Order: sequence, then C-alpha cells, then structure tokens
Amino acid sequence: MHIFKQLFHNYSNISIDRGKKRIHRVGLTGTTTLLVKGISTIAGLMTIPLTAKYLETERFGLWLLLSTFLTWISIADLGLANSLTNALATSDGKEDQKMAQEVVSSAFFLMIVISLLLLLLFLLIYPSIPWERVFNISSVLAKEEVGAAIFVCWVVFILRLLLSIPGRIYGAYQEGYWYQIWTAIGSILSVISLIFAIHLHANLPLLILAGFGTVLIGDVLCAIHLFGFHRKWLAPKYKYFNLFQCRWLLKTGFQFWIVQISAILIFQTDLIIVAQLFGASAVASYGITLRLFSLILYISSSFTISLWPAYSEALSRGDYSWIKHTFKMSVLISFIWSVCVGSLLVIFSPQLVYLLANKEVIPDIALLLAMLVTTVLNSIAQCVAMLANGLGELKLQTIFAPVSAISNLLLSILLGNLIGVSGVTLATAICILVFSLGITGSDILYRLKLRVKNIN
Repeated sequence: MHIFKQLFHNYSNISIDRGKKRIHRVGLTGTTTLLVKGISTIAGLMTIPLTAKYLETERFGLWLLLSTFLTWISIADLGLANSLTNALATSDGKEDQKMAQEVVSSAFFLMIVISLLLLLLFLLIYPSIPWERVFNISSVLAKEEVGAAIFVCWVVFILRLLLSIPGRIYGAYQEGYWYQIWTAIGSILSVISLIFAIHLHANLPLLILAGFGTVLIGDVLCAIHLFGFHRKWLAPKYKYFNLFQCRWLLKTGFQFWIVQISAILIFQTDLIIVAQLFGASAVASYGITLRLFSLILYISSSFTISLWPAYSEALSRGDYSWIKHTFKMSVLISFIWSVCVGSLLVIFSPQLVYLLANKEVIPDIALLLAMLVTTVLNSIAQCVAMLANGLGELKLQTIFAPVSAISNLLLSILLGNLIGVSGVTLATAICILVFSLGITGSDILYRLKLRVKNIN
C-alpha cells in the first residue's frame, strides 16, 4: 500500500495547470475505478451461474431483486452524501479547511440520526408486510426464506449507509481511486464467502449475508485509512458540528434526494415491474440481460462520475471554459462507446446468457434492441447529470425528475402489457429522451452558455 501512496503523492506534485490536473485526476480515478469495477463485475458474473444453479429460477429472481435493493442506499440518506460532495469540492477550490471539517462532521452526525430512524421505521413495519405477495412468490421454499432474507438485507443496508461517507469524501477530493481499492477488497471477499456459503448449503438469508455483508469489510477499511492516516484532520468531531452547515447540507441534499428517488424509480424498478407483470421467473432473463448492458454504463460512469467534483471545483474558481469543453468531450466519448459496445452485446448476448445461466433465460431480439437504445440514451444522460450536479443546478431536475419517474412507471406498465417485456425498458428510453435530455439537458446547457457569456 506504501507504493500506491507514494505514486499518488508524487502524482499530485506534478507541476501542471489546474485544468489539466483535474483531467489527470479524473483519468486516474476513472482508470482505477474501471479496474476495480472489472474485478467487481467478474465477481458478480461468477456469482450468477453459482446462485442461478444453486437457488433455481424463482429464488434466483428474488436474489436479483434484493441485490438491486442494496443499490438504493443513495436514496436513504436524504441526499446528504451528494450535498457533501459539492460542499467539499467547493471548500477544496477555496482551500478552506475549516469549512471542510464542519461539513464532514455535520454530515456524519446527521447520517447517524437518519440511520437510526430508518432502522426504527423498518422494525415497526416489518412484521405486518406480506413479503411473499410483494414479490409475487409461489414456491414454498421461497416463501419460507423471503422474510428473513429481507431482514438481513435491511441490516446490511443500514450499515452500508453509515459507512458511505468516507467514499464520498475521497470522491469530492478527486481521490476516488483510494475508495476503489477498498471496494475491490470487499468484492473479492464477497465472492469467496459466497462460494463458501454455497458449499455449506446455506439458505437465501445466509447467502445474502455472505455475498453482501462481507462488502462491509472494505467499507470499514476505507474509513480507517481515510480518518486514521490519509486525512486525519477530517475525522468527524462534535466540536466541528455546525447548524448552518447542517441546514445547507439538508436543503441541498433534499433536492438531490428528489432526483435520486426519481432515478431509482426510472432505472431500478424494472425488475419489480417485470415480476408483477410476468412473474418472478421472467425476472431471471430480464435481470441477466440488464446486468450485461449495465456493464457499458459501469465502464463509462467510472470516468463521468469523477467529473462531478471536478465541475464543482472548477465552478468555485470560475473556470467555465474548461467545464464547457470537458462536457462536450464526455458526451462524444460516451455516445461512441455505448453505441459500439451495445451493438456487440445485441449480437452476442444470447450466447453469453446461455453460458452464464441456461437456455430458458435467453432474451429475445426485441428486448436486446430496447436495451441498446436505453443504454445509449442513459450514457449521455449521465454526462448531463454530472454537469448539473457539479454546477448545483438542481431546481429544474427537482421539478421534472418526479414527473419523469411517474411517467416511466405508467408507461412501463402500458408498454409491458402491449408489447411484452421489451416494453418495460423501452418506456425508460422514452422518459430519458423527453425529460433527462430534452427538458433538463436543454436547460442546463442554456445556463452554462449564459455563464460562459457573462465571464467573457
């Protein structure tokens, strides 16, 4: 680990202008993220044949649904982690260490309160919910395991929420490569523990604990490294707790939260809709296909997400020309990448799915083409979203994101009933085109143009 530290330390001392340094940090973080996501993706792909054969179709569909639920951590913090990213990136641009200490400590104690409230709420409603009906389950074994599986999943969810702040701090300082290293360790441990659990014939709740609970080890190591060694001065302390910063974090975070919830409804509810319309067995085919096309976004987002704090830091210094040029390049590269790789997946996905699972879950051409269109539009929308987040232009998103989410749900049900499973993902593509790119994207570009014009 000393070698990594020395490399990054030397790298940060290179005498280059601020704009180039941002790009280099984006490239370094993106490359590291890509390598780690490669490890995580390989680990995830390894778990597909293992869990698919071990759990069989319906319980495997439930496994995919719960794993999707664990990606919803970002909406549980009321947007706090996202507002923290902007605040820290701004303080970095202003070189204001006191502000950084106050926003980190304020966010940390607020996150503790949020986590405790969520835990209490879950314990109150958990016993009264018929989980087998929620997930449309029919097999006896799946009905027996679903309640305990949900409970374990929620505990992991709460713990990961508490440990989410260190990763955001690394990201705000464009040092996301450190977070990715600890994530890689957690992913490797996850696969090892999952294989061990399957060998012991563990039930679904224990598989979830083995597969996702061990990821917490990487989160803990991340926090120890950040607050114990790398940036000790940022360690949360009550004396740095600031009510003014709390209000700002919550106000800005609420805007992010509305957008996040809407994004979840748009991008993460497809499996639930498919389960309700076509049954849990259809989730296996749709879920595997979705994961394959998600690889395209995973790779491009490794770099585009790193642009968020870079935009915020550039904004605090008034470097609008750099923002404009960088945004254009990000859109062009994302478009070319998603079209080329997505087309290859349309051709080879049936063979890949057959190798990963079995012939029963091979997707049809209509679903593959709908996934391609949605992925290309989503890759461009990610670029727009990172620009909006970095500039703090959230008002229009806050208004139209919920409209887009509701439209997506209704359209998914309508098109799903009319043309089948492919209609669910086609509905997402339509909403991205109309709201994320058409309305919100046009407004963000207009505002950026005005800023560039005023500065000139």
